[in-house]
Amino acid sequence: MTPVCARASIPPELLNMLRNLVEAESGVVLNDAKLSHLAAVVRGRMENLGIDEGSDYLAFVSEGEGAAAERRELAAELLVGETSFFRTPALFHAFEKAILPGLIEQGFVHPLPIWCAGCATGEEAYSVAIAALEGSGGRHPVPATVRATDLHPRFLDAAREGIYAERSLRDLPGRIRERYFEPLGDGRYRVAEEVRRLVDFGEMNLIDFLSAPLPSARYAAIFCRNVMIYFRSDTTRRLVERFHESLFDGGVLFLGHSETLWGISDAFRLEQWEKIFHYRKPRAEAGPPRPAAAPRSSGSSAPRPAVQRAEPSPPAADRSPAMELVLSAERRADEGRLEDAVAMCRQAAALDPACPEAEYLMAFLLRGHGRHAEALYHAERALERDPRFVFADMEAAECLCGMGRAGEAALRWKGILRDIEGNVRLPRLSVGAGISPQMLRQYVLSRLPR
Repeated sequence: MTPVCARASIPPELLNMLRNLVEAESGVVLNDAKLSHLAAVVRGRMENLGIDEGSDYLAFVSEGEGAAAERRELAAELLVGETSFFRTPALFHAFEKAILPGLIEQGFVHPLPIWCAGCATGEEAYSVAIAALEGSGGRHPVPATVRATDLHPRFLDAAREGIYAERSLRDLPGRIRERYFEPLGDGRYRVAEEVRRLVDFGEMNLIDFLSAPLPSARYAAIFCRNVMIYFRSDTTRRLVERFHESLFDGGVLFLGHSETLWGISDAFRLEQWEKIFHYRKPRAEAGPPRPAAAPRSSGSSAPRPAVQRAEPSPPAADRSPAMELVLSAERRADEGRLEDAVAMCRQAAALDPACPEAEYLMAFLLRGHGRHAEALYHAERALERDPRFVFADMEAAECLCGMGRAGEAALRWKGILRDIEGNVRLPRLSVGAGISPQMLRQYVLSRLPR
């Protein structure tokens, strides 16, 4: 028999109040597309607690005994996502081979203090420790100390235990697995003591960090990946300011692949190693950081195809939640609300990594703000998702032009000219509405050097 609370109806107004509570507790913004997920999670929490009525659960989570703990539990269940060791292997390769040795050479305190904010069940924090051990080349038995924080005690308990199923190790090279993990014989692995002694797990709510006194300790690097995609722009801005204050001069901030500081902060300098972008806090001798730039028009000095403006093309029935976010982002950009537009693109890219429009629109907006290197990165990511996405290829060529790499841009335009003779995909955005193959060809020809 199905429990009463498992099929209980939760009125929209009650869901909205719960959504507001989640944001107040954790900073997490749940858009309308996630309300059904919120309802399902709330029903599960009600069943666990033996609460039959939604109004009783709202009262419990608002002011009952254990309300704060229940709000954390609710927020954590809404944010549970896929994680694994060395997720985004290229990032940890860059950290091991170039970034960590560079930080050591800068003469920071030893061992290097590193913070993993929003560490969940610990895989990323242990990955950072392993990369630090590998990057030090055996010269330092304790090359770094990793402070790993999360708002959920249950996640932290699992992290401290350090035992993981084999699927969490799927991105690890065989040599790393053999050296730093102990097989338990039941398909699970324990993180080696050599790694575990570098990591200290502790409870922290990043929303509380915004108003708490800054700790006396400072960091050479901060990892906060795929956390701020859930926050409002003003929350992200305040958190990035606190990260800036918490880093040594010359320290590094790592964000998720779909996250950017565009429109959030100009206090960091964007750097790239191979295909990995990261943000560095300039040293004092480099001059004071500039304040965050005011949003500018999404237009760019570089040309753009002359196309008719029209409503986005996909029928409502064909729109995924991610595509709905991208379309909303486009409307925000047209209204001049560029920060909100970029934030929505970040959320869409995280919600559905297979949606190339999210990366494309972010590239277009970043290029319009003169952030060509970041824009190129997102244009390339859009092409990885769909190599036939010709507008992303064009955006990449425009970025190369803006970066002064005219030769590379010319080669790109020639390739695009060949590609548009075949089967190409136009964006499901207003920019693609009403454009004909002839118009596309004429535009590409206009960009080729004469």
